[in-house]
Amino acid sequence: MLAAGLLAVGSGAAQDQGRGPGYGPGPGFGPGQGPGQGYGPGMMGGSGRGYGPGPGAAIAGLTDDQRGKIAVIREQNRSKNWGTMGQVQAEQFKLRQMYSAEKIDSAGILKQQEKVDELRRQMLKSRLEARKEIEAVLTPEQRKQMRQMGPWWQRDEGSE
Repeated sequence: MLAAGLLAVGSGAAQDQGRGPGYGPGPGFGPGQGPGQGYGPGMMGGSGRGYGPGPGAAIAGLTDDQRGKIAVIREQNRSKNWGTMGQVQAEQFKLRQMYSAEKIDSAGILKQQEKVDELRRQMLKSRLEARKEIEAVLTPEQRKQMRQMGPWWQRDEGSE
């Protein structure tokens, strides 16, 4: 069983070799690998690192009612974006295929990248709406905590 597990890990790493631009983790998981990068910031309403706990997970002083409301908001957002995330992956696959073609179709690649970008914008919009819903559940002090937990570019060092 151990050997089978090691073989699976090794073959997965070998398969990743040679894949074209846009394959695998992108921003939020280390250096990007070209257009159409994989897992973007805050995917599925997460923390900005992919499938993370997301807004509200580590805020001090949440009541049980607040936790419940936040959990419902996050689940609704995840459910809403699940199909779109699958579409992003399918469109990125097409983009990778275009990059691997013998003759590069620049206009086609740009058009395909626009499809990927639009799907990502849809998910971003959904995450921002969910964040506003979560903020509405929080007290002013909890909202301040939430802002301070974000990445450096999201932190609000001032007071409310």
